[in-house]
Amino acid sequence: MIWAAAALLSVAAGLLAACWWGSGLIMHPPAMSPMWVFPEQFGLRYEKLSFRTADGLTLRGWFLPSPNGDKRTVIMCHGWGDNKGELLKMTYFLNESAGFNLLYFDFRSHGESDGEYTVIGALETRDFDAAVGWLRAEKPQLADRVGVFGLSMGAAVTVASMPSHPDLRCAVVESPFSDYRGVIRRWAWNHLKVPRFPLIDLSLWCLRRRVGDPTIDRFNPVEAAPRIAPRPMFFIGGERDDLMPVSDVTRVHDAAGSPKQLWIVPGALHAKCREAAGMEYDTRVTGFFQRNL
Repeated sequence: MIWAAAALLSVAAGLLAACWWGSGLIMHPPAMSPMWVFPEQFGLRYEKLSFRTADGLTLRGWFLPSPNGDKRTVIMCHGWGDNKGELLKMTYFLNESAGFNLLYFDFRSHGESDGEYTVIGALETRDFDAAVGWLRAEKPQLADRVGVFGLSMGAAVTVASMPSHPDLRCAVVESPFSDYRGVIRRWAWNHLKVPRFPLIDLSLWCLRRRVGDPTIDRFNPVEAAPRIAPRPMFFIGGERDDLMPVSDVTRVHDAAGSPKQLWIVPGALHAKCREAAGMEYDTRVTGFFQRNL
């Protein structure tokens, strides 16, 4: 009996250790992109910037002024494990060709920003708020006609944050997830073949305790989507995206009010819609912002 109890405790301890490690994967992306892309590599003018979040972190970014003096600005939000440079290389056409001012920044614990961990959404809304605040304070002449571009985690944060910023005029969101627990389950299954019960549920329990917030995994952008209207939204998804599948992107789109549009890019993998669509991507995204800013 004692041996059986000891074996049971050993299994439980091992399970808890595995799930503690699993929660660490959420907080510390295992494939974190290094900072190797900078605006000067594309011959772009820019200024470095930094600002503080409400919880005291310093975030760092770049402001790319319009080459033709355009007053319209787009705030750029990257994905989990990426950084502003990774997003720059696929979106700088919005500055170079379309002429918009662009504000890039690294979310907490990414790129050049401070922070010990990421939680893929709930705390990152504070980063979004701080970026909007910097633009209003430092570039007030360029803060009247502002849109947002968000990719993956950045798309989810954009959807969740837009209701709190009614002056933001529109947004393009590529591959937003609809609910937090769903995207964690899909990532874990795709990469580790880990089932939801008990490992994912226990990993999220560990995450809540490590972060010190019992609601951290209730971050569900789909619940915020209906409160964005009547501002225009452009939802983009990849046909072959197995992390934010078509059904997930469509769910957020369907929850949003009008005006809105949805484009599912044939053959596109996660965060690869521009790669799959080519110039059509640039044309559609540019056209959306030109019409709505």
